[in-house]
Amino acid sequence: MGEALTVTDSVDQNAEVQKFRDDNVLILRHYINGQHRLSEIADSIRYAKNLQSALFTREENFKDIVQESFYFSLPKEELTGDFAWITKIGTRIIVVIADCTGHGIPGAMMSILGLSLLNQVVHEERCYEPSFILRRIDQKMQAAFNGHVNSRTGFDGMDVAICCIDSSSRQITFAGAMRPIWVVNEKKLQIINGSRYPIGGLRMENQRTFPQTSIEYEKGDMLYLFTDGYSDQFGGIKNKKISRGRLKVLVKLISSYRPLEQKEQLLEFFHYWKKALPQTDDATFIGIRL
Repeated sequence: MGEALTVTDSVDQNAEVQKFRDDNVLILRHYINGQHRLSEIADSIRYAKNLQSALFTREENFKDIVQESFYFSLPKEELTGDFAWITKIGTRIIVVIADCTGHGIPGAMMSILGLSLLNQVVHEERCYEPSFILRRIDQKMQAAFNGHVNSRTGFDGMDVAICCIDSSSRQITFAGAMRPIWVVNEKKLQIINGSRYPIGGLRMENQRTFPQTSIEYEKGDMLYLFTDGYSDQFGGIKNKKISRGRLKVLVKLISSYRPLEQKEQLLEFFHYWKKALPQTDDATFIGIRL
């Protein structure tokens, strides 16, 4: 009787061992399949990043048009929802900075759409007035999302600042969709705010307006365009945002430096403030010596 129990116990133990092995094999298969999927996703994101880099304006594009300038982009993730853009038409230089809804893959898709619409309006429709450019892009984005206003896409859009710099008249013509421009003249900071409406996004009004402002500038003034990811970065001793107040102080302090040195100071301060904390949002910055 005891011998029979021993055999039964042995069979049960073998069955448990086999089940344990089968479970481990199954777990391992799921893990390997998961790693393969993650690898494919990572490869796709890297490829998308290369496409973004090929399509987006780079710092050398800025310097080809305005030698004394700087530009940098700090994506929160591999892909960014911010983009910058510059072109020259006669004596006029059009500069754009945009912050699209979200970051990562959703932000990247919105940024590609925004960039495409911008190229259509300026290069194909030949619209050069900042206010009209914003209205046309807003109309086109509304049309692109037509029929989806009650879904998540009803909130998708972008904040934009557009400047037209005319060297013949020494004037800056500006229109913004929830983004300002800053101009520094001899340490004096002038802030020109944009409209309270974004491009696209949830629409509670029948028609949006993007008022246009023109100001005269002096040779040597500094023009700044940036997305809110820079000033919204958390960090410092008390884990607070950099804030526009601190950024104003920094910009006035460095405005007389060469553009490359300004860029280095802005990047150094950003990383000093952030330290080991995660990045809050995509951050993009443009500086142009007028």
